[in-house]
Amino acid sequence: MHVDLLSHIDYDYTIKKLQEMISIPSVVKEEKELAYYLQGELEELGMETEIQEVEPGRPNIYGRLSGSGSGKRLNFNGHIDTVPVVSGWDTDPFEPVKKEGKLLGLGSNDMKGGIACILGMLKAFSDSGHEFDGELSFSGVIDEEAYGEGAKAMLNTDWGKVDAIVLGEPGIGDESSPTALGITGKVLYDIYVYGKAAHGFHPESGVNAVEQAGIILANLPKLKLGDHEGFKGNYSTLKIEGGYDVYSVVVPAECRFEVNRLTVPGETVEGVIRDMEELVESLDLEAKVEVKTKPPLYSSYVIERKDPFVELFEETYKDVMGKPPHYQYSSSITDANTFAGEGRIPCMHLGPMGGGTHQKNEFVNLDSLLPVTRFYTELAARFLS
Repeated sequence: MHVDLLSHIDYDYTIKKLQEMISIPSVVKEEKELAYYLQGELEELGMETEIQEVEPGRPNIYGRLSGSGSGKRLNFNGHIDTVPVVSGWDTDPFEPVKKEGKLLGLGSNDMKGGIACILGMLKAFSDSGHEFDGELSFSGVIDEEAYGEGAKAMLNTDWGKVDAIVLGEPGIGDESSPTALGITGKVLYDIYVYGKAAHGFHPESGVNAVEQAGIILANLPKLKLGDHEGFKGNYSTLKIEGGYDVYSVVVPAECRFEVNRLTVPGETVEGVIRDMEELVESLDLEAKVEVKTKPPLYSSYVIERKDPFVELFEETYKDVMGKPPHYQYSSSITDANTFAGEGRIPCMHLGPMGGGTHQKNEFVNLDSLLPVTRFYTELAARFLS
């Protein structure tokens, strides 16, 4: 191991930065203050930075350390947005609170804890003067908890032209929280049903779009889902709307509903639309049905165990953690769906462990911050050697 480099890891700094970030609200669409905070921290570490305005008042933040020679480019990524505050918190969600080995606060686990570990790793490089080749960079992106616009914007810049990315999403890679070798994709069906209006006392004169939509929904278990080793696709109806705005006894002529579908590697948007159209056709409905999709759309991906980045990740994990990592194929969505699924960049997830993600009383385990920071530091040193 690079003992000199690892000896420069400042655990207190990592904790302090996490506490400061929790104190800066960055609920989705309100990420600006945290982005500029991070720009200041990165510049304090001697990094070249850039702010990218993805949407008005919603910037991505990037920073880089350049090595002494040409070489590979490694990026450590974190999304700077959090979900909104849910009800029931025992503490102020924007006031970091230490309790029983945990640090509570909104975003502590998802994923300001991972960003704090990345800052700790970057400080170790900066303080030690460790020489390396290539480029070590950080990306803090907006909107992961919504439409993923930050990652998409990054992919279209030079900051997205990297050789590998580590995402600091929660999950330390052990038996209880394996790291993902692949993730499902997502298509959001937007389905319109067109019937025929009639007086509600004489429904036989019309075609009830709401009832016709109900027939489709009742038959969704027949929807053909993709199959791929290790992955499992699924669906879930998220919304349905139709009928009057102001009460009236009228057979509804239109209905719209949305169905979330997780896709597996090999499935395409065109194929997913065709699956739904075939189901609808099999029902012999009276109504006309139009199958569309709407954002967000994510590509599934899988990374092979023999990929050089995965092999280096596994070797480093064994040396730092003292055991091999555990892997899974995940039914979820992260910004890796953009980076790996669309950009074909090898991506691995690893971050500190906690709980309460997207719930009340979110927390990160304090004793997981140091090993993750050590892992990041060692992985970066090996990748850029």
